[in-house]
Amino acid sequence: MRILFTSFPAYGHVNTMLPLAREARNAGHEVTFVTGAELVTEIERRGFDTWMVGPSRAEAEAGVHAAYPNLAQLPPEQRAPLAAPMLFVESAAKRAVELVPRAQQWKPDIVVHEETELAGAIAAAHTGARHVVHGLGLASVKLRALVMPGFARLCEEWQVPEVADGRRPCTYLDICPPSLRTDGEPGATHTQPLRPAAGEPAPGERLPEALAALPRSRTIHLTLGTVFNEAPGVLEAAIAGLRELPLNLVVTSGPGTNPERFGPQPSHVLIEPYIPHSLLLPRCHLVVSHGGAGIMLSALAHALPQLILPQGADQFLNATTCQSAGAALALHPDEVSIRAVATAAECLMAEPAFRRAAAGIQAEIHAMPSPADALAALIR
Repeated sequence: MRILFTSFPAYGHVNTMLPLAREARNAGHEVTFVTGAELVTEIERRGFDTWMVGPSRAEAEAGVHAAYPNLAQLPPEQRAPLAAPMLFVESAAKRAVELVPRAQQWKPDIVVHEETELAGAIAAAHTGARHVVHGLGLASVKLRALVMPGFARLCEEWQVPEVADGRRPCTYLDICPPSLRTDGEPGATHTQPLRPAAGEPAPGERLPEALAALPRSRTIHLTLGTVFNEAPGVLEAAIAGLRELPLNLVVTSGPGTNPERFGPQPSHVLIEPYIPHSLLLPRCHLVVSHGGAGIMLSALAHALPQLILPQGADQFLNATTCQSAGAALALHPDEVSIRAVATAAECLMAEPAFRRAAAGIQAEIHAMPSPADALAALIR
């Protein structure tokens, strides 16, 4: 079979899809991966045929900021209704112009797109391929509500209204473990559970040698991901609070960033631009992050309690849900300080209930169908 994967060009979106794409390739299917400029090299390093199609993430975000120049000054709950339709619908409209004719020429049997990459749905309809939506986490119902008006308009323009109104069959790959599911349906004909997985390393990618030299027995991982890592003062405050604890601190500042901007650090602190979570998390005892779905689910898959510092997008929902499940604590933007971060981290490390709750969700994740099992179900 020919299987076309397509994703918005963001690490968290692409990394979430890679395990299924790898299984499809290993099973002998012909796989092509479509995305924007930022992630093409990362996908090619993993041996996939790749099309660079549509706007880059930087171009898509520049369009949002041009349309809403005061967006960053708004409260997070007001940003998403403005940013999401512009970011995902408008970039999909531009990507579809090139994607649809290329897909028609390639003739895929299945099109798999993550839930923000709406051009994939149009490509599936125009090629007659089976339509599969790859979930990204907890927020599918809210995201669908935000983008649906613009998506319906886009489908009308491409003369496939049956895609937006649900008349064309669609399978939704749900990576959310049962304990974290919120109310609502993703709007698909069929839902197939799929075990979430941590970001995979590229061939030859290894942990930094400096990690082995860290002097302490337990380790905290701190990250704000690859999109929100520039949030003013947040990483700085978290580093300052966490490095005072008697643990190693491993920080990822984001691809392309310069760790030296944080100044000299003590011997138990390591700052790197990027480390694959599948390599790093088995060595960790606590995760402090922005609460993106990728790192949140990856930490839970390793039974790690979390301190979540949500900054935007789906992160406030993720923080609330994970905290309600007993596996995390959360500090909202106006609560983040050096002392607050340190105190919350100390509590998470000292109280076994957080790790027990995380281990319970880990068991749910391990019971979900593997990428190989989910692929077999799709092929059937």
